[in-house]
Amino acid sequence: MSNYPDYLQREENEGLDDYHIRLFENKENYEIDNFTIANLLNKEAGTNYSESKWRKDFSQYKYWTSYFESKKGAIAPSDINYKESVEISGDGAQKSDKLIYMSEADKKNPEFLLEAHGYDSTKWELTNSKSSIWNQHNKQDGTLTLYASKITVKPLKNGFDVDKFLEKANESIFPIRKKPKSTTRNGGRLLEIPLFDLHFGVNSYDYYKETQDRIIEKIESENWDKIFFIVGQDLLHNNGFDGKTSSGTPIEQVDMTVAWENAWKFYCELIDIAQNNSNWTEVSYSIANHDDSMAWAFTKCLEARFVDVKFDTSKKVRKGFTWNKVFIGYTHGHKGANRLHENFLSDFGKQMALADIVEIHSGHLHSEKAKDKFGVLIRTLSTGAQTDDWHDQEGFVGAFKRFQLFEYSESSLDAITYI
Repeated sequence: MSNYPDYLQREENEGLDDYHIRLFENKENYEIDNFTIANLLNKEAGTNYSESKWRKDFSQYKYWTSYFESKKGAIAPSDINYKESVEISGDGAQKSDKLIYMSEADKKNPEFLLEAHGYDSTKWELTNSKSSIWNQHNKQDGTLTLYASKITVKPLKNGFDVDKFLEKANESIFPIRKKPKSTTRNGGRLLEIPLFDLHFGVNSYDYYKETQDRIIEKIESENWDKIFFIVGQDLLHNNGFDGKTSSGTPIEQVDMTVAWENAWKFYCELIDIAQNNSNWTEVSYSIANHDDSMAWAFTKCLEARFVDVKFDTSKKVRKGFTWNKVFIGYTHGHKGANRLHENFLSDFGKQMALADIVEIHSGHLHSEKAKDKFGVLIRTLSTGAQTDDWHDQEGFVGAFKRFQLFEYSESSLDAITYI
């Protein structure tokens, strides 16, 4: 067991079943396979079962969990003699009374209660709830333990409305500036701005203001041939409004409206200034494990705003960017981190072979390292983000808090600026 990192170990007071479920549900994040999981579980259980046994047990758990979930929710009034009701108050609050099939945990879950009563959790807030056992017996199902659920809700003033946000965002900060295309000039250089693991929500615009100022100072230091932004890479801490990652893992919940607005202001100012200090500006979305949908939508909004900027919003895990004799590969690093060299050669072998400078940039670990593998510089980039709960619990702490900017000439890496 000592060969495995701490986050793969069974936690104190963690049951074997809970340990079993945690390993399989976080398999991609932990970058482990079924055989590693089997070794860990066999060690804890004192058994020698095959990986298929543990895998099938987990599959059965997923099946029955899904089955139970499908049975939960409001019961149709036609099925059971129960009088439902809804009251609407003058101040906009509403009271709902329904008969619901739910677990003990669901009784304490505001999001579940809102959904079961037919309310959108992004627009309504639960202010009060009361659940009483209401058993129902029939020949087909026997005795069902149901709950008479009464809740009071009010409109959520800070609910996230995409249309209203875009309308507000396009009226604020500054007007769209259409920069005429210019001919590439000899001697121009490339500035790469890969801001990985920003985690807006845990981090604010005010927290990153000094970072933004220093990036602007670098952008305005010369007229660049091209400025290349990599956007995504855990830009936002959550992938929705329920405090979960892209895979559904519960984490520290943040205010996504504020997180989105902070990220929007941060990037709009940078891209606008980049357009005025470069012949060409380019932005590429890079998918990650915290916010794949939200960050993609965010990048599409940037694309709609900056009509003269080239965007790549495809959802490929590994991407490549070529400028003169420079090749930059980039990926978040949550998948296939131990095979980056081989995977990028498979996807971009020709482009890499023709380049004088080949860099591969990843993030995810919130710490910095570099490895030269047969002329390919593979870098894990650090972040200036504050340490959130998940990374603190998993032991990703103690690293330098900083970002890196890369400056290239036509066939060389000229400088790395830490900010």
